[in-house]
Amino acid sequence: MGSLLQLITQQALIQHKTGQKSYSISWKDFFKNKHVHELFFLMIPAILSSGLLQITSLTDLYFSSFVPGAAAALTYAHLLAMAPMGILSSIIVLPVVPIFARHVERCSWVSLKESLLKIILLSMVVSLPITCAICVLARPLANLVFQRFAFDSAASAFVSSLLVCYSISSPFWIMREVFAAVFYSLGEGNWLFLINLTAIFLNGILDWLSINVLHFGAQGLALSTSCITSLSSLALLFLLSKKICGMEYIKEVINPLLRLLPYCIFSGFITMISYKLLHLFLSSILILRFRLAELFSILFAGFLGISAFYLPLLLLPLPETKFVNDTLNTLINRKQFIRF
Repeated sequence: MGSLLQLITQQALIQHKTGQKSYSISWKDFFKNKHVHELFFLMIPAILSSGLLQITSLTDLYFSSFVPGAAAALTYAHLLAMAPMGILSSIIVLPVVPIFARHVERCSWVSLKESLLKIILLSMVVSLPITCAICVLARPLANLVFQRFAFDSAASAFVSSLLVCYSISSPFWIMREVFAAVFYSLGEGNWLFLINLTAIFLNGILDWLSINVLHFGAQGLALSTSCITSLSSLALLFLLSKKICGMEYIKEVINPLLRLLPYCIFSGFITMISYKLLHLFLSSILILRFRLAELFSILFAGFLGISAFYLPLLLLPLPETKFVNDTLNTLINRKQFIRF
């Protein structure tokens, strides 16, 4: 129902923006119109790829039956980890799909490469500090959202450990969505289908190894999913580097990610210290007892930690942070972001 309402709302907004009236398509057009054939040729692999991603999570749930309480904990942790990533994906990925399609239509491969690199850097700059904050505040988040009645402190600790395991691959998850948008713009959704099919197979192998050989438990299942997400993202990046001439994926994508890791560590440290101090102070205020002190501590600590990631990049005149400053300026200047 939510998807149907979203479709109707988008259709109404498109008609309002463009001033076009609604129109109907005859069933004969589905068999005669070549543009409809091209659309379905692109959509069918996309639908199958989306379904395969759901099957990957079901693979974890199958192996979770070997660990008591793991199925529920994996579900809770996966929801917490994917909520911010789904929002970021809608904000970052969806607006740039027409940009990629426009470059492909004009065969402007240099512009496509430049836009892709900017979006990748933007994804890193936005997702990395949020990932750090979630990993550091995993236990307080689980306590605030879930801990009540039968969901005790042991269950919160279990879910928080799984949340960390899922969240570490969040930047790669966003980048995989960006790469998928490029492949759809190129009209080559079959590669995504093959990558996702391979990911299911590898995820099943890693899940089996985590449970039966390495005995990592539920944390091993979550780490397996994170590893497969990262590997599939890198595989798509490697394929794109072969299709887009002049793109050196290691130098232009992996190196910036490595440069940002020290800022992630600093951001995580500030988040941890801020939470401990804020929680100690706010919990002593009578009016903020119960969950309000926990809520405000998480919000303010997350804000301070994320700010600690950006401030050094903006204030320190370091040569290696120039690309981040340019990306942040692009993000702040919305008109420039839309044009590039």
